[in-house]
Amino acid sequence: MSTNLVSVAAGGDRLQTLDGCPFFAIIVNYVGHADRAWRQFDDGQFDPARIEADYRLARAIGANTIRTFVASPLQNEFPKGDWTKLDAVVQAAERAGVFLLLTLADYGAAYLSTMAAHAGLIAARYRGNPTILGYDLRNEPRLYNLVVLHYGQPIPLLAPDLAAIYPPKQSQAAALVWARDAGKIPSWLSDADAINYANVYQLFTSFQEAATAWAGKQNLQQTFADYMRSADARAWQPFLEALDAALAAWLAPQIAAIRAADPGRLLTVGWNDPALAALPANSQLDFMSLHRYPINASRWLTYHVRTAAALREAFGGKPALLTEFGYPNHELSPEQAAIGETAGWLQAFDLGLAGAGKWMLYDLPPGPNPKERSFGLFTAAGQPKPSAWALPALSELFTSGAAADGKLTLAPAGAIAYQFESDRARCASGDGLAGDDLIRWTGAGLCQLFAWWPAPELVRIRATAAGRITLDLGKLRRAADAGEYTLTCDAAPLPHTCDGARLTCDIQPGQTIECRYATEPGLAGVDASLAILWPHANAPVTEAQRGNLTAYLLQGGTRWAVACDFAAEVTLWQAQNNDPARPVATGIRRLAEFAGRRVPVWDFNDVDISAARDGVTKLYFSARVAELACRSNLWAHGNDARTYMPQPFQAELDLPVTADGAPAEVDARIQILWPHGGAAISQAALANISVDLFMHGTALRLAPATFGQPWQPAVWLVRAVDNAVGERVARGAPRIEPNGAAHWDFNDVDVSPARNPASKVHFWIEVDGARTYSNFWTHGLDARTYLPNPEPPLGNCLS
Repeated sequence: MSTNLVSVAAGGDRLQTLDGCPFFAIIVNYVGHADRAWRQFDDGQFDPARIEADYRLARAIGANTIRTFVASPLQNEFPKGDWTKLDAVVQAAERAGVFLLLTLADYGAAYLSTMAAHAGLIAARYRGNPTILGYDLRNEPRLYNLVVLHYGQPIPLLAPDLAAIYPPKQSQAAALVWARDAGKIPSWLSDADAINYANVYQLFTSFQEAATAWAGKQNLQQTFADYMRSADARAWQPFLEALDAALAAWLAPQIAAIRAADPGRLLTVGWNDPALAALPANSQLDFMSLHRYPINASRWLTYHVRTAAALREAFGGKPALLTEFGYPNHELSPEQAAIGETAGWLQAFDLGLAGAGKWMLYDLPPGPNPKERSFGLFTAAGQPKPSAWALPALSELFTSGAAADGKLTLAPAGAIAYQFESDRARCASGDGLAGDDLIRWTGAGLCQLFAWWPAPELVRIRATAAGRITLDLGKLRRAADAGEYTLTCDAAPLPHTCDGARLTCDIQPGQTIECRYATEPGLAGVDASLAILWPHANAPVTEAQRGNLTAYLLQGGTRWAVACDFAAEVTLWQAQNNDPARPVATGIRRLAEFAGRRVPVWDFNDVDISAARDGVTKLYFSARVAELACRSNLWAHGNDARTYMPQPFQAELDLPVTADGAPAEVDARIQILWPHGGAAISQAALANISVDLFMHGTALRLAPATFGQPWQPAVWLVRAVDNAVGERVARGAPRIEPNGAAHWDFNDVDVSPARNPASKVHFWIEVDGARTYSNFWTHGLDARTYLPNPEPPLGNCLS
């Protein structure tokens, strides 16, 4: 079994992480820092600290993958056992938290055997290394790269005599002059092969013209891949078969070398020619890669992204990625280029690609060919462009599931403009105005507005230009006034105005505004904080049989106590080890005194905690309030309250559920928490989590039915850091196995607070519309809850 962290999902058209969670590759191409682009490995230019800083920059703006190149002069170093530079690149990616899509042989190699040998050496060096997403055998190989190469045998495409089928349109003398005098081929190629190459090149050019004309007649609704498999291309089949044989001969030794050294590693080729990309020999690859640079028009953007998607269909549903795309700022303003690129990202996601890649991280310094030097997310001086402001929002949309099942609308004519809407996101471009009556940006010039809901009662807003944001909470909640809400930027209160339910504030590019709001007018929910667990007689864990707990109830998001006459029922829930929690006690309200003030608190007395006396069992406690939205903290009690890799709870049967048969109660079981790269607690920054749902009190695992109207629950991951109340941080993405088993996955979950030995992170699950009995998962070096000395509630029942 492959140890790769990223693999092809069971369905075949997507990528997944080791624990089976969906993975959309958000790629940034990198050729070195701006001041040493394409020269990053030269003596005196190699700077691993600079490379790592650039990888971290790419990660900070939303990339999860770096595509970079094994370029000169590395081919003279690693074959001699000098891995200093390439090892440093891989280690930089690992430390920065990004995968590497490593493009091989980005240097002149005249012998296929040399390319294969180098590929095998690299694969052996990084066998099983989870930082490597995969190997790209070569960047943009053209007909020349496949043909004019030492094969150790007759060159495949030049050996067959195609002249009998496709009579040359030029004389042998003219063909030889074209090849020799124009320097098209190296001197070692014989005159006969040079003539054959000139004719094959002309033949290939004619085929491309025919395919382009055919796609035009189809109004760009079909692509090169469709043409090559259509009856209209029948006359080209002998040539295409010979071309495919040449590609197969080119691929075979390289693939064999890598497979022998690192079985299961993902392989691709970074094609920029769709005709070569669609040849059947590419079926040996694990996923398809295409590079496209459309003009600034919606129909051409759609055509080029669809061309990449067509490769997925051509190869039986294999994943397809648009590994290079972008718009040059030499021809377009940075604002318009960013709009086109965002539309490209959204369309790639919408059409089911497994990833997309921006060319590139930095502009190049001024010089020849200004177009090629202007594709960066950042200027050569390191200043962010609007695309760099957009990518963090897009990354969160893709990785959180907020973009799922969305609708993308492109402007039918003129420069690219777009609108995108899903259940949990709204994005739009505009000139002076973007958005709608719910969330709107107004300002000067072109802008993109992003708004998404990472959790209920929370909206995040980002824009690529300075301006003014208007948010109508009334349209979110159907309320006449704003009610209870907080508006923040970088966790600080944000100056704003409030007109009824309409909030207005200023925004700068790069800022993310957060608005937390109450579901109902005048009520922002309740925060329940378990403030103390007091074992009877102050007994240690190994001796205590019963204990008392006290909870503070606060107005949501504040330190203010609930009303003195608050009468809702408060219950204490307890989970043992990895079993789902259950209610074990009902709270008794009393007025507690703090520095002369009296506020209500709730006590749970004589709670059984004896199970933890064995030194192995751990108990987890939380609180709930009847009929109200309630966020609770978690109290962990035991000699060692960390959650180790428990034996996943085994289902007896998978039960398909329709919407009409939605259960009123479910057991939610976190089955695994997998830190990225298998990192230790002291190093892990992100983790993936997988959850199964069961009929309450049974081993019947629930799954959306494949008949009727399927049950599609909103499954939320709740995270609490230390003694803070839990917050919904991600909505689960359902993953259905071929046997019908269903799992809900949460990817890229932040566990970094636990790197501090004094901190811990707790997780549990909430399912909308169902009473949820969840287990708890605690991640930390020491997960026990000590006397936290919480700040007492504000308020005074005597005032």
